[in-house]
Amino acid sequence: LLSGLGRVDAAKARKVADGDVEIDFVYYGDVNNAIMAETSKRHKATLTDRDPHSDNAPCLPDDGYAEAIDELAAIKRFDKRAYRKVLRENDDLRLIDDAARAVSTLAAITTATFLNEWAIKVATADMGAYLMRRAVGSKVRERLQSPLKRALKRGDDICLISHSMGCMVAYDVLWKFSRMSEYRDVRENGNRVSRWITLGCPLGEAGVKANLYDADERAHDDGTDKHPIHIVRDWHNIAAVDDFISHDASMKDDYRAMLKHGYVDSIKDTKIFKCYAMDGKANPHKFYGYLAHPVTAARIAGWIA
Repeated sequence: LLSGLGRVDAAKARKVADGDVEIDFVYYGDVNNAIMAETSKRHKATLTDRDPHSDNAPCLPDDGYAEAIDELAAIKRFDKRAYRKVLRENDDLRLIDDAARAVSTLAAITTATFLNEWAIKVATADMGAYLMRRAVGSKVRERLQSPLKRALKRGDDICLISHSMGCMVAYDVLWKFSRMSEYRDVRENGNRVSRWITLGCPLGEAGVKANLYDADERAHDDGTDKHPIHIVRDWHNIAAVDDFISHDASMKDDYRAMLKHGYVDSIKDTKIFKCYAMDGKANPHKFYGYLAHPVTAARIAGWIA
């Protein structure tokens, strides 16, 4: 985040570094890792560290991430030429490993039946569990609900940044806050998320849309019960070329009803070239690469006063 902000606005980067901009990190990696470890011996073997912030739950080691961000800082322009250079110099994992698991999960969820629910469990098990196991979904959503509820009720100016599965979590929480009677207190002061930034977002996928919290809601003559309503002002969606999770990169067409009914002020889609690589492996989906990108940084800087 600081690397990206430093590229576009050094003064605002200092505000974040000095704590003048309050940041809450919403973490559910302990839940995801536990699910993945249940279904994959290979993933379980990679969890060689312990997270002191999550009851010492097994987690991935953090070796190499700082170096990868430093390498990004040395790139002058994130364009097609720079991206192709990264692909030449690193192993190209766009169509294998995590990509294959994620795509197979999305395909299985789209036509969910008894047989391919098994496929979901052995593919991207954490995403499948979030969408199809109610207890898991509730546990993950609570990680976001509590801090976001406090911020909305305080009247804070909020920029909500979500990535990958986190976009699904954020969408569901925003729908609940804006639609359900038990969250009337959240809506009382009329506060809204000023800017929602989605990165590597799967919300355009048919299988994801069919399993979101509002999937079974029906349209009515005077509007619709689908979609979060008057809880977000501006939605900025950023998708990297070749990101296997957000290959449906446009949210504006999938969620045009939100604009039609005035539920959101704007939806803006942006495609970028992302040059993140670590340990000799290029990954166009990784969160760190999105945060360090000047386009993402510019959206965040534009929100910071």
